[in-house]
Amino acid sequence: MSRLKLFILATLLSASSGFAQSGLMEEIFQLDRSHSYVNFSITYMGYAKVRGSFSDFNAAIRYDENDLSKTSVSFVLKVASIDTNNDWRDKDLQSPGWFDAEVFPTIQFTSTAANSEGNHLIVTGDLTIKDVTQSIELKMKKPLGVLKDNRDDLQVIFEGSYSLNRKAYHVMGKRWDQVKEGIASLSDEVTVEFSLLGKQIKAGNFSNWLRNPRSPQHHIYQAYNQGGTTQAIEQYQAMQDTMNVGHRALNMVGYMLVQENKAADAVVLLQRNAQDFPEQTNAFESLGEALTHANRIEEAHVVYQKALELDANNVIALEVLKHFQ
Repeated sequence: MSRLKLFILATLLSASSGFAQSGLMEEIFQLDRSHSYVNFSITYMGYAKVRGSFSDFNAAIRYDENDLSKTSVSFVLKVASIDTNNDWRDKDLQSPGWFDAEVFPTIQFTSTAANSEGNHLIVTGDLTIKDVTQSIELKMKKPLGVLKDNRDDLQVIFEGSYSLNRKAYHVMGKRWDQVKEGIASLSDEVTVEFSLLGKQIKAGNFSNWLRNPRSPQHHIYQAYNQGGTTQAIEQYQAMQDTMNVGHRALNMVGYMLVQENKAADAVVLLQRNAQDFPEQTNAFESLGEALTHANRIEEAHVVYQKALELDANNVIALEVLKHFQ
């Protein structure tokens, strides 16, 4: 094969790989925590139920309604957010006798495979609690598909439950292991129930966040519309010289440009954001998304890895890096 043909073939393969990875971003849904929950229950003295929940958690979902085998989830919850409606009990559960939140601050799940089974979606993955990681199967209701809400944002809902043996994960609670009248104070089995709403915020809704004339992102976006990235950065710098403009301002404008299919311009603004806020994982995560949409996959891979270095619990970076080739 001639060098010219080899060059053309390599170019086509590179382009097709880039477009495949760019399309991945259309399948990533970020958690809407205000419409999601993670609850649990355990049996006390043989019949009573103690119920609780975690208020601080995050997840990223990959979902393609036409190919459920692509389904993938990365999930992290904060142990310190445990809530059983009893302050003393919550502190006890965070202590070394239970979850040891100071040493093991998070519980993590990352999926490894998925398949459809009747009306259910079976997601296999690794669950890590404390210093133990085990492969488990989550049997969930099959999602209804990707739905539009009243703001035209896209959403998908994952619901299910799972029962686990807490002692298999070294969650012992030894002083509650007493047996009275043949009944253990607390059961070993814990039932977890969850509902995760993944969302993609689209341009029509996201633009509302840029309309407030008192916000920095409004002025930066207006400057972009008047004079492109150069004028937008000049406006950003002028505001930065007179007030404290955080990383979210350029982040929001960059995300809006991605929504408007202006990924190359979004990259310019988000590169400046990452330069000015090198400790912000979200700055690198957003830059990674813009680079992916611009089919600059190798650069995106490096940037997502940086986001993960800054925050090992960045679920978007975790999920996207799973699928980069």
